[in-house]
Amino acid sequence: MLIILLLSLVYPFLNSQVIHHWESVVKADDIWRYFPGNSEPPSNWHETGFDDSSWLSGPGGVGYGDGDDATVISPVTSVYIRRNFILYDTSIISSAVLHVDFDDGFVAYLNGHEIARENIGTVGIRPLHNEFAILTTYEAQLPSGGIPARFIIDEEILSGLMIQGNNVLALQIHNCNSTSSDLSSTTWLSVGIENDTYSYQPVPAWFNDPYNETSHLPLVVIETNGQTIVDEPKITAMMKVIDNGSGQLNDPLGPGTDYDGYIGIEIRGQSSQMFPKKSFAFETRDEAGNNLDASLLGMPEEQDWVLYAPYSDKSMLRNSLTFHLGSKMGNWQPRYRFCEVYLNGSYHGVYMLMENIKRDDNRLNISRLDPDETSGDDLTGGYIVKVDKTGGLTADMFFRTNPSNQYYNARKYKFTYVYPRYSIIAPQQKTYIHNFLLEFENNLNGTSFMDPVNGFRKYLDINSFVDFQIIQELTNNVDGYRFSTFFYKKKNSAGGKLFAGPLWDFDLCYGNVNYSELNLSTERWLYPNFGPNENFPMHWWARLMEDPGYRSVLAPRWKELRNGPFRTDSVMSYIDNTVLHLGAAVDRNFTRWPVLGNYVWPNYFVGNTYEEEVNWLKNWITRRLAWMDTNIPVAAKPDTSEDTSILTVYPNPVRDEVNLLFYIRNVSKIDIEIFDLLGKKVLHMVYYPDQAGAHDFKLTVSQALTGYYILRVRQGERILGRQKLVIVSGQ
Repeated sequence: MLIILLLSLVYPFLNSQVIHHWESVVKADDIWRYFPGNSEPPSNWHETGFDDSSWLSGPGGVGYGDGDDATVISPVTSVYIRRNFILYDTSIISSAVLHVDFDDGFVAYLNGHEIARENIGTVGIRPLHNEFAILTTYEAQLPSGGIPARFIIDEEILSGLMIQGNNVLALQIHNCNSTSSDLSSTTWLSVGIENDTYSYQPVPAWFNDPYNETSHLPLVVIETNGQTIVDEPKITAMMKVIDNGSGQLNDPLGPGTDYDGYIGIEIRGQSSQMFPKKSFAFETRDEAGNNLDASLLGMPEEQDWVLYAPYSDKSMLRNSLTFHLGSKMGNWQPRYRFCEVYLNGSYHGVYMLMENIKRDDNRLNISRLDPDETSGDDLTGGYIVKVDKTGGLTADMFFRTNPSNQYYNARKYKFTYVYPRYSIIAPQQKTYIHNFLLEFENNLNGTSFMDPVNGFRKYLDINSFVDFQIIQELTNNVDGYRFSTFFYKKKNSAGGKLFAGPLWDFDLCYGNVNYSELNLSTERWLYPNFGPNENFPMHWWARLMEDPGYRSVLAPRWKELRNGPFRTDSVMSYIDNTVLHLGAAVDRNFTRWPVLGNYVWPNYFVGNTYEEEVNWLKNWITRRLAWMDTNIPVAAKPDTSEDTSILTVYPNPVRDEVNLLFYIRNVSKIDIEIFDLLGKKVLHMVYYPDQAGAHDFKLTVSQALTGYYILRVRQGERILGRQKLVIVSGQ
């Protein structure tokens, strides 16, 4: 009975009577009776007949630490509060809304019956006075300009709980731990009245009529039945997806169009879990709890989905832009749709409903690999692995390739099993994919890695690695080549190659970091920076860039994309059209989460308006595209029948250090010379190579040399290359 009661909190029937207006019957600054939870209160403390005259009293909220408490108490694990109020005519009250600005968990009761709960205990079971809230990341929203959590109680429930005359609203508020520095209990109860016969108190200025909320974006409405969504495991909840089509408005209290049923849901993400606006992973389920494929917002049927919550990325565009560009490159990337989310009756902001990375005919279409396929061609694929953080994982959930070598320290990145997942992958399959990657990496690290037959080319799909690198470099992703880095391997009968991708997790890119000068810059490459100073990104791409043949694929691919979907005007058009599509949802999101003008980790730029955030992103991308056009490494291994080579010089213009890429067929000294425009030699260096093949030489230039010059690289009488060089001041 209680579950049915709570389900109707978010799936109420539209009222037969039109609500004339809303008024508050309980306000935060009313005088409340309160009891610090140093011991258990009497069992009937939340009922109308309880005598609370011995309790302390004061204006709400009651708590400490947030700056919003009118009555400040000493630190406690919990506090119990009550407010008596009068209802004159319950027959004209059609609905009620409870707002609670809480920290960290609470249970609310109307006349002794539970009506709302968040982040504490189990529905229907009153928490003990010394019980802690489940999550530690709940924060009161009013002190930062936000809106309290909202819980809708419709007429069907109210008719069984309201009393004409004296009523009591009671709450128990719980802290998350014994050392927490804050506790909040700021509460309002407002009712929808069908006429103007009686008056109570005005509703708060931020109050919105829940029966008059619509959006042009699709809506995802989730009800957890009083349960708290945690990191693991998934809890069972109800979800409806509402999308009435183009040009139609969507009502959160209306019927589901794409989906209306059960889900299993959990919090997802790593560092983002600190934010109050959570991202979620969920799977669609049937009534018995079994997985159920469903098509959501026009995306192909599947059971595993993600609700990504843009928060520190205040443009809300970085992930969508990256997936959009990735989808234009040819291989599958996660599809997505912008939507607005309601959680337990409270508006939760703008989200991206996204496909999860998964082996599926409509997602990453590689061969199925069952646990009993442990030999022959079946054993060779398909596999999906990921380089990522491994905190909290046991040793059987990940593996290393080389423990150490001249390029990197592998202890800083490890491979985790995505498909088959670690809980079902067979031991032979673990051994196979581990050995395949180990063999490939040993080859890549070897002296013959550029061999066209027996080098790295027999292991990997070059085009996918080039495309992956282009995205990482364009975004200058702070986690690039080290976290959320996916790979998949096809079965040998399907080519047997290792592919880089799909793409994932791009909120900390396009300059949205304040702790890394490298990743903030628009004028530096990301791939060469592996090792301890950069927290050990993978060295694979730096090694591949030593091969002129690989670079000969990279440069034309970049030029091809720049003449198509990566054109500056095309990228800007996507951004402008997406901002237009989000429309009024942007204002609703930042009313719920008032972070504009405020630093959120790890912002470098903090705009006062959404327009400033978007314009800064556009300017950063424009500069990055232009710099990459000028500096993309283009050196290619020469035709050995010709006595020529191709010299690549980057960056150019140069401030203090320039990279020279060239290919040589024999070992003898190399002369590096710089001439001014009058032909006078202003610099001469000698470089002694230790082997034939590709070389990447770093040349330091003097700050006294500022202007236009000619750079020449020669080996004996053979000119390896000649380039114009622009040296600029380092100031």
